[in-house]
Amino acid sequence: MAIVIVGAGTAGVNAAFWLRQYGYKGEIRLLSKESVVPYQRPPLSKSFLTSETAESAIPLKPESFYTNNNISISLNTQIVSIDVGRKVVAAKDGEEYAYEKLILATGASARRLTCEGSELSGVCYLRSMEDAKNLRRKLVESASVVVLGGGVIGLEVASAAVGIGRRVTVIEAAPRVMARVVTPAAANLVRARLEAEGVGFKLNAKLTSIKGRNGHVDQCVLESGEEVQADLIIVGIGAIPELELATEAALEVSNGVVVDDQMRTSDTSIYAIGDCALARNLFFGTMVRLETIHNAVTQAQIVASSICGTSTPAPTPPRFWSDLKGMTLQGLGALKDYDKLVVAINNETVELEVLAYKQERLIATETINRPKRQGALGGSIKLPD
Repeated sequence: MAIVIVGAGTAGVNAAFWLRQYGYKGEIRLLSKESVVPYQRPPLSKSFLTSETAESAIPLKPESFYTNNNISISLNTQIVSIDVGRKVVAAKDGEEYAYEKLILATGASARRLTCEGSELSGVCYLRSMEDAKNLRRKLVESASVVVLGGGVIGLEVASAAVGIGRRVTVIEAAPRVMARVVTPAAANLVRARLEAEGVGFKLNAKLTSIKGRNGHVDQCVLESGEEVQADLIIVGIGAIPELELATEAALEVSNGVVVDDQMRTSDTSIYAIGDCALARNLFFGTMVRLETIHNAVTQAQIVASSICGTSTPAPTPPRFWSDLKGMTLQGLGALKDYDKLVVAINNETVELEVLAYKQERLIATETINRPKRQGALGGSIKLPD
């Protein structure tokens, strides 16, 4: 019997890695619905979009990693069901894979538009390498680009597009960009910097429909009645966890597959990690679903330690990073319910440091273009009492 991992993104591949690191000697089978070896996703919204030479994304591990660690990897394998009684998963092609333990690392998919005109040619999403290749081709052909959503991914794509000379407008429903992940100080500096580079912003703006010409996008129509020219529309309005397998198997789900502190689902033979998992985070003090590389790697290590019976890794503060047109933005900790902010900003050098406190305890930090300082602050964020 094997440990079967469904999903070969950062979470799935790192789960296989940590299982071997913790001494697991049995069979590990990694199942991927994609046709290429597992790759790094963060560059897809950054350097990959502007590269004229990159034919593929950067691999998560070299191909020799799977051979040397006796990890079976099956590409083009779409898992469609779980039989919890027989302990097998079934693929779309009819193949079945038996498991002793099953790890769901199915990730999340891009939230889709449903408004009038959303099916027109020129409406793009970015989640996979194929999406990125398609978007890169369309960026070359387009002059006016609209990015729907002012979150991290949306702003990274906007940065890439303006960097190759495109006219870019970001449409965001909230009063500021990156409202869910950074403080107003960081958001305002990022916006000001991107505006200086030529990115236009429309905040508190809601899309109502998309107009087309000859089957291709032509304009975005806002709730205010304003029309924004667009040859290309890139949708970055969030992601939805992939829950179909878990739901079909009658596992407990909410905004993600519900897991305990060992990443076990309501079926003790099945685990869930990464973007699809809803887990208690000790720094947030609640159940959360975090779509970050750090979270995927951390949960992969936890699930491997649980299966192998080794000590659970010490909790580390959540973190994320982003590259945005000459800015390296880094966040650390749980930016929630703070009661004091200490902000240091240098607009000339485009540097920022934000310290967020709750009852005089440092709970989160943000920096822009201060990587060494961010590293030094890591040890200052402690778990709540």
